[in-house]
Amino acid sequence: MKLSLSLLLLFTAYITRAQSLATDAFEQQLKQTPTGQLIDVRTPGEFGGGHLVGAKNLDYRNPAFAETLAQLDKAKPVFVYCLSGGRSGEAAKLMRAQGFANVYELEGGYLKWTTKLKAVEGVKADQSASSLTKEQLDKILTGNDLVLLDFYAPWCAPCVKMMPTIDALQQSYGSKLQVVKINADSNKDLLQAYQVDEIPTLLLMKKSQPKQRMIGLQTEAGLKEAIDGFLEK
Repeated sequence: MKLSLSLLLLFTAYITRAQSLATDAFEQQLKQTPTGQLIDVRTPGEFGGGHLVGAKNLDYRNPAFAETLAQLDKAKPVFVYCLSGGRSGEAAKLMRAQGFANVYELEGGYLKWTTKLKAVEGVKADQSASSLTKEQLDKILTGNDLVLLDFYAPWCAPCVKMMPTIDALQQSYGSKLQVVKINADSNKDLLQAYQVDEIPTLLLMKKSQPKQRMIGLQTEAGLKEAIDGFLEK
């Protein structure tokens, strides 16, 4: 009897862990579940700035959140996410406690989803976005000793958060560093040319050659350390 109970507890723990899915697995499971209910538990403000396609917003911070779960069908699978995974984890616990049998959490949340270039909606179009040809970029690279390529998108939360840092770097280094911002939406060919499949991706180019690749949110101190290292060479 004790052995059976132990096995049951282990199986339950395994199932719980299995329902916390990495980005690609979450996307695939969602596609394979036509009855799935996709829930964004961020604030309405966050949701309004962009969200997964087809998501419904139920704010976890709302005092009435537990009551709003009555809008969902407990018999159907639920796919839940927040900004980075904290709120969705707590929301998932509450859902399971209320009797939702199949609750899938997105590991890393909206931050990780957008860095993987996954589809989103509700994002305001970037009217200033322009394409940059490989020839134009090559000319910039050959005309500058040190260039920082910033592959970003206006709907990518880490990209937006890092923009002030990137702008500050250009001002700080002046002519010693050329910063080139490359919008992922309008420069698909450049993403392919430089094998970028996750944003933000920063490429530090020295004499037209890639020297360092940095993926994800970077600190100003970390970026300066990398740049200074190549300025000295």
